[in-house]
Amino acid sequence: MTRWTGLAGLLLATLAQASPELGKLHYITEENSPYNYRDGSGMATGFAVELLQRVWQQTATPPQPIDVMPWARGYSQLSKRSDVVLFSAVRTRARDPLFKWACPIDHANIVLIGLTHRHINLDRLEDAKHYIIAAGRADVGEQLLIRNGFQADRMMTSNRFNHAIKMLTSGRADLLSTNKNTFYQRIGEQGLAPDQFRVQWTLSADPFCYAFSLAVSDHLVAEFQQGLEQVLASPTYPALRRRYLPE
Repeated sequence: MTRWTGLAGLLLATLAQASPELGKLHYITEENSPYNYRDGSGMATGFAVELLQRVWQQTATPPQPIDVMPWARGYSQLSKRSDVVLFSAVRTRARDPLFKWACPIDHANIVLIGLTHRHINLDRLEDAKHYIIAAGRADVGEQLLIRNGFQADRMMTSNRFNHAIKMLTSGRADLLSTNKNTFYQRIGEQGLAPDQFRVQWTLSADPFCYAFSLAVSDHLVAEFQQGLEQVLASPTYPALRRRYLPE
């Protein structure tokens, strides 16, 4: 076998393994450090972004553009379009039949957080309905509140997570419904001390995933899931996780 014959065979094998269909999807994320956010040059980065890039490598998918936009807008596109992958999306029971899923990126603890000095004590979730609660617009934190019967006039929502935190710290809201990991990462970036805040209630513990438009084929989602599982089992994955999600 000549050198060129060998190279041609390798190229054909690579093309056979390639997934052009995964390259035709529209990938969308939001500002949600440490999972997904813009770096100093405006490019998408973060734990979920690097995980996605490794899935592309595993499936021989060429690198794709990633649009960073407010969560409510991305969620709307996922619901209306036939070719969207939105991440990092919490896979709740209510959302499960609405989309197709590849999991997990991580596990999300969605909690109600308050200021420690306020001494808010919740013996049951119903007690929280006496307070004003901030949340991200169309975020799982808001959706879980609605699902549990919280009224709109007791909620304050924002497209910007930092604004939602400010609602809490300024006293405009009594509690914040959010992902616990994301919250403590963000307050660290703002120089706020963790002991200023206290988790008052856990609303859910569900996986963070890549959510696909319902029209995306089961075969394509399964191909992505297989690539994701191979990345999660790779020897380089633990170091990636420690870099973004230290224990």
